[in-house]
Amino acid sequence: MTHPLPHDTVRPPKSRPRYGAALLMALPPVALATYYCIGHLDIPVALLVRRDLFGNRSWSQYTSSIPDALLILVVVVTVCAYSCYRYRISHGSLDVATVTYKMLAVAAPISFLAKSVLKYVFGRINTREWLNAPQEYGFHWFNGGERNSGFPSGHMAVFTALIAVLWRLHPRYRPAYPALLLLLALALIATNYHFVSDVIAGTYLGLLVETCACWVVGCDSRFREISKTSPERSGP
Repeated sequence: MTHPLPHDTVRPPKSRPRYGAALLMALPPVALATYYCIGHLDIPVALLVRRDLFGNRSWSQYTSSIPDALLILVVVVTVCAYSCYRYRISHGSLDVATVTYKMLAVAAPISFLAKSVLKYVFGRINTREWLNAPQEYGFHWFNGGERNSGFPSGHMAVFTALIAVLWRLHPRYRPAYPALLLLLALALIATNYHFVSDVIAGTYLGLLVETCACWVVGCDSRFREISKTSPERSGP
């Protein structure tokens, strides 16, 4: 038996093609912003953070001990989301929640894989390693590794992809989504884990991944099925 959520929890069908087109049109300005940050903003901001924040010993010690649990998070999200999706499908539930779980199960691993490949290709030294070796600033093409793993930001890519899924399917809470991503971006920069350009590129990558996940899942057809069984109500 199907238990659809209210119709106003899904993006209107006509807006989805415009979203993809807008994302493609945003590529040139995003690339220009990234290029500008690499040449003019990344180094000053990283040095400012080291001077004003890492001068505090407790801040330096706390941020240096933060573990990188991104892979664990991706595995947990993927397994839990897919399990929930299979459970709901087995009980005949085709609604927004079902599509959300499937989208999350696809977006999480794709975003992690995409950022891993791009990190290897660009081979950019990460911010903390650069602070110890300023002469190595830049990209070391196809030489990615633990030291050269800065670009793009994997955390921004993964979290942006996941939050973009919620943005698409649950617009009621949209005011909170950009705030969460902004806090994450500031945290990555304030802890000198990433340059500003890494964060910008990771954010855009996450949006691309979410769009690809929607295509892989076939959410357009899912939306049409849900809309047929949902009450006809106008969006917020």
